[in-house]
Amino acid sequence: MKKYIISAILCIAMIFPAFSEHFRENVYNAIGWYGYFGDHKIAKKWSIHTEYQLRRTDFIAFWQQSLARFGVNYHFTDQVMFTIGYAQAQTFSYGELPIAKLDLQGNEQSFPEHRIYQDILLKNNTGRFEISHRFKLEERFLGNIYDSKNDRIPGKWNFVMRFRYRVRIAMPIQGNTIDDNEFYIHAFDEILIGAGEKIKNNIFDQNRFNIGVGYKLNKNCKFEIGYFNQIVMKPASHPITKLPVVESNNGFLVGITYNIDFTSLKKKEETK
Repeated sequence: MKKYIISAILCIAMIFPAFSEHFRENVYNAIGWYGYFGDHKIAKKWSIHTEYQLRRTDFIAFWQQSLARFGVNYHFTDQVMFTIGYAQAQTFSYGELPIAKLDLQGNEQSFPEHRIYQDILLKNNTGRFEISHRFKLEERFLGNIYDSKNDRIPGKWNFVMRFRYRVRIAMPIQGNTIDDNEFYIHAFDEILIGAGEKIKNNIFDQNRFNIGVGYKLNKNCKFEIGYFNQIVMKPASHPITKLPVVESNNGFLVGITYNIDFTSLKKKEETK
């Protein structure tokens, strides 16, 4: 069963690039995504999610996107968690066919995005494998409306929705469990599907694949680095060939997770 799950992740990651080679126009970027993630326990079943991602092109030289998330988690059990939250993103002009349009003078622009999101995280560990499934729904308000001069119009928004599913696997390099001060291997694949009246050309939005190595410092802190591939379906056709455009971004993802248990800190203060 384990090998089938891993094979499915690898196949999904390879299907979209292979399909696009024959039927679509491809553009490419080198990227680097750098993120902080934390779930901070405030009560027996409640925690606060905080997150910031610095997304760059040419690995680190230029902006791709800035993304911050805040959420409230409710833990039904150790294996099931529900989150509701808010995210703010700023998407910049980058690459050959930028989503954030250039103005008529060729100057770069960026546009803001506000999101409300809900997700459910399911954990289902099997043997040496730590497996999780995340189902996410996003309500997105995009500030990417432009006038006839290609200038962004402030205060006007496109509303779309997006469904996301991610499967993630981690396994220890040695032993049967991922323990403190140990390295491990991890991989995930996530598919993003658009919905709403503003989604006209395609409902497939993105596919993201990551595989790499992590280091667990302790139960509250871990570091991860690995190869990252992002496939993006552009909303507009190529201006010359008129074919649908697929953006293939390859690089690496670096993340640090640091969780704080405020309930244990409170107990320590009370016992002093």
